[in-house]
Amino acid sequence: MEALLAREKLSPEILADPYAAIPLQSYLSIIEAAADLAGDPLFGARLGFSLRPGNLAPIGLRAVQTGTIRGALSAFVRWSGALQSATQSSLESEDGNLVFTYRITAPVVAPSRQDTEFSLAGICRLIRGAFDPRWRPSEIRLNHPPIPEKTRLEALFRAPVVYAHPTNAIVFSAAAAERVHRTEDPDMIALIERHLQDLTAGASRSENIVDQVEALIDLYLGVRPVDLRTIAAALRMPPRSLQRRLAEEGQSLSALLRRHRQRRARSLLAEKGMSVEAVATALGYSDGTSFWRAFRSWTGDAPSLGRETRCR
Repeated sequence: MEALLAREKLSPEILADPYAAIPLQSYLSIIEAAADLAGDPLFGARLGFSLRPGNLAPIGLRAVQTGTIRGALSAFVRWSGALQSATQSSLESEDGNLVFTYRITAPVVAPSRQDTEFSLAGICRLIRGAFDPRWRPSEIRLNHPPIPEKTRLEALFRAPVVYAHPTNAIVFSAAAAERVHRTEDPDMIALIERHLQDLTAGASRSENIVDQVEALIDLYLGVRPVDLRTIAAALRMPPRSLQRRLAEEGQSLSALLRRHRQRRARSLLAEKGMSVEAVATALGYSDGTSFWRAFRSWTGDAPSLGRETRCR
């Protein structure tokens, strides 16, 4: 670890401080390099399945104070900013299931596959350790291309894995998630949440409206509509108020959506194994033709030509 930290110009002293903060880019580089050094392509997932609630700082302890799996993940979604910035998670209903999603919202240049598998594995481990050791999800969704170790990864998650999906997600039974496993201690929950409020207060104050909207675009794109009504509802403000506040900062929802799609398209097209149709779905387009037209309007080239140019 000291060698890996030195690569990122980080002091080894941070290993002794569970509250030490490191740049997201450095964290992603370290976990990918650790997987390479260990010679283990499933390093992130294995690490995630070794976690204890306390390893997730107060957010893990808050989650396991909850009486149900649904409550635990709702708490995790609410307080995830205390654990890792520039990321978004959500909990949505889908055909009798619940879907927990995870995504990095900040532009990054380092690969993030190990982090994705680590994060989803950590959530599964949290549920098994705190609620039911036999628990298994219905499906794991990953937005990176397929890997040769698919069967081994499915054995760790105890669920089928779907690759090149628009979101990173865990799908599981809504009914099982409502089962009560323990009596909640409201005093303990209040104490932990007070600490979490202190940890997240600074980040909340520094996030302007454009940052908040961009984070929601990244979270919803390819999953649910990205329009003024949906984004405004998530921010708990009238659509006109959101439109006005964006205009005050010289922005609009359509411009932010277009910019995000352009940036995300370049990243996805650079991934081996990602078809143009899969990229279109991840960007929220109804079909590959709509994406083809949009990409051509941005660059003057077809998506396939853009991919060939980057691969040379």
